Amino acid sequence: MCRLMVVSKNSQDRLFIRQLIDTSFLNIKVLPDASNGQEALEIAEKYLPEVMIIDIDLPDVDGFFIKKKILKLLPNLKTIIFTEKQDFDSVHMALRCGVMDYLVKPLDAKELKLSIDRSVKSLNQVSLMDFGSKKPTKNAKEHVNLMLDYLHEHYHEEINLTTLAAHMHLNRHYVSRFFKEAIGMNFIEYLTNYRIETAKKLLMTTNQSITEVALAVGYIDPTYFSKLFKKEEGMSPHQFRKTFQGNYVPADVRVL
Repeated sequence: MCRLMVVSKNSQDRLFIRQLIDTSFLNIKVLPDASNGQEALEIAEKYLPEVMIIDIDLPDVDGFFIKKKILKLLPNLKTIIFTEKQDFDSVHMALRCGVMDYLVKPLDAKELKLSIDRSVKSLNQVSLMDFGSKKPTKNAKEHVNLMLDYLHEHYHEEINLTTLAAHMHLNRHYVSRFFKEAIGMNFIEYLTNYRIETAKKLLMTTNQSITEVALAVGYIDPTYFSKLFKKEEGMSPHQFRKTFQGNYVPADVRVL
């Protein structure tokens, strides 16, 4: 079960988010709401949220400052921010702070659901939900860790479910179902996300060509890589590098 906290001065926004989660997600526990920065810090310290949805226009303190403070306590916190602002400086600050998504009010239900879904999946937890009536076993958790270790070590190679199953000495169909249930996304989705995130880091921190970056993350066809990157990020690798080169900070320690 994923713990989620909502921070907003607007009670209607908090109610909207809570109702959307109640009707759309089974694996999220919504913590007590916070209406200002001080309440957000107190709730974070007491309940240790894993996902935070925060209105950065708080009455007592800037939302980015609160994110920084909570990150010191919870470095793996996944954050979705929303605001009435649409200026480039705010968007740029959000990216530098490592937020999962930047939403503009009034909140759109479909966009918010997608953002929450991405945030929960990115936690890569074992058992965000109880599968049926059975609790995950120690052996099951070990299987997940072994699968992820293998993927993180070999993502740049030509790997697929068949090679993963062979490495685990398990049936391919079992591995497919198990991976989906445990991680919250299928093998290809996770592999693609991991490769794209690694590519973003390379684009922001190195001068490698687009072709070299594509090869480094497992794509032998740079044209296909560019199309996939644009589909996932909304801009080409070249545009991404031009906009964000030099701005990379490791996700777990991104602070202002």
